[in-house]
Amino acid sequence: MRPVHSVFAILAATTGTISIATSAVADVFPVSSQVSAVTLYPGLAQITRTAAVDLPAGRHQLILQNVPQSAQTASLQVQIAGGRRISTLMREESVPPQDVATPEIDAAEARIRQIEEQIAAVTDEAERARATARAAQSSIQFLEQLGGNDGLAGADASALADIAVMISNRATASHREIIDAEAEARAKEQALTALQDELKEAHAALAAIALEDEDRLFIEVEVDVAEAGGAEVTLTYLTAGAGHIGWSPHYELHLATGDVAELTLARSVMLAQDTGESWQDIALTLSTAEPLGQSAPSRLFPQLRRIEKPMPVPTPKQRLSSDMELQLANEPIIEAAVLVDELLPQWSVDTGGVAAVYGFGEPVSIASGVDALRLEMDSVTASAELRAQAVPLRNEVAYRVVRFANEFGEQLLPATEAAHFVDGKLVAVADFPGLAPGAEADIGFGPIKGLTLRRDVLDQSEGEQGLISRNAEQFSRVEIEIENLTDQPWPLRVLDRVPYSQQDDLKIRWSARPAPTEENVEKQRGILAWDMEITQGAREVIQIETELSWPEDQILR
Repeated sequence: MRPVHSVFAILAATTGTISIATSAVADVFPVSSQVSAVTLYPGLAQITRTAAVDLPAGRHQLILQNVPQSAQTASLQVQIAGGRRISTLMREESVPPQDVATPEIDAAEARIRQIEEQIAAVTDEAERARATARAAQSSIQFLEQLGGNDGLAGADASALADIAVMISNRATASHREIIDAEAEARAKEQALTALQDELKEAHAALAAIALEDEDRLFIEVEVDVAEAGGAEVTLTYLTAGAGHIGWSPHYELHLATGDVAELTLARSVMLAQDTGESWQDIALTLSTAEPLGQSAPSRLFPQLRRIEKPMPVPTPKQRLSSDMELQLANEPIIEAAVLVDELLPQWSVDTGGVAAVYGFGEPVSIASGVDALRLEMDSVTASAELRAQAVPLRNEVAYRVVRFANEFGEQLLPATEAAHFVDGKLVAVADFPGLAPGAEADIGFGPIKGLTLRRDVLDQSEGEQGLISRNAEQFSRVEIEIENLTDQPWPLRVLDRVPYSQQDDLKIRWSARPAPTEENVEKQRGILAWDMEITQGAREVIQIETELSWPEDQILR
């Protein structure tokens, strides 16, 4: 249960004393408000509800109905145009029963009754068809008994033949009636499955609308009205729903290969809400702000250092695990970029201030807990730099990589399951980690199956097996082979590594043929890159030799 008493203290401080003599209240007016506007944040929503009510002059109590319990009471604001607010009382438990019918609930209940009547009618039709089948079966049983009647013993052969033909014809007709009636009954019953599914959906729709009848707040506002007339009531509050609310970007990246590579980005947004009530024809706004995120700088604590006796030398197995963790920690994080242009006509955008705010120009409806709504935003085509990138230490084929920049002028939020297409074919579904304005990054577009990689250790000497060597030297020679089995040439970037040291006593010497184009790629020590053009059917070889030496009384890790 929320700490409602703290909210009362806040309200009392802002609106005056909350101790109002109940006897001074003239009338009680139930006010049924509707959601009219929503601003969605990632994982949060600001709800605006509106209602109109006619009030006589004097002091009154307004019971603000329909507000679900998912509303954060500390953020609740109530404005009444045409009256002066005196106090606000909120209750989350022991809420009085609500008997307020709405057109939405009436329509949902009418739909359920309609489907139930259709199910009953189809059931009756199927039963009538089976009644015909039962009658035909009874006719067959009668004919069978007729054939064995003792009264036919004295009939001549001709009469018996006529009777046999009659029985056969009637039995055949009855069997056909049974078959036709059963087929008709089954056809009728097939419609029951669809109707039962419709009934289930109708009940779910009603539950989404009427959920607030059981899961809602009791809000009582005391107002003083100077002159009789209409009053406009506006409520705003924040809600995180049941944990699945807000908006997130959705991207489709389409790469067109050819003489000049082009990248088309289709951007849309996914909306969902589980507040406990459905939104019907609301005004929708999206914001990139994160009201529940960190609002102040992190606190910096003093750093305490100490010395202690060295730990025992780890076993080779422990050392292997540690080295694997270090390798994973040193793996670079590749950020993707998105290039966007003008929004579709339905959208307006304000990128000034501390966040980007998007407004959708048409009414939006989203049912609680069941709908996931996708709204298209924009699509733009831009030139891109396409190349193949190979990491032989990790992969057996090269991958398509596209480099481009975020020239949209705003922060692009992360997205999950962004679809990547190459020449109209889906090649990957991957996360989109987001990109700052003006930033440039690479994004992958799947493997190039015909651009194969092989990395072999041709020669290696170390004093002992495993990762710990007690010799004073270690030598290794690695050969990397790249073969282009595709039907086109590729600009290719090959990445590999050599060890590096931060200790003067550990000497590391290495050489490579051909020499790398770049060393310490992206400021990562020991990472080497070769840039080349590999033609169709060509084979390229890179050799790397590494020599390590250290004092004999030390061990290599």
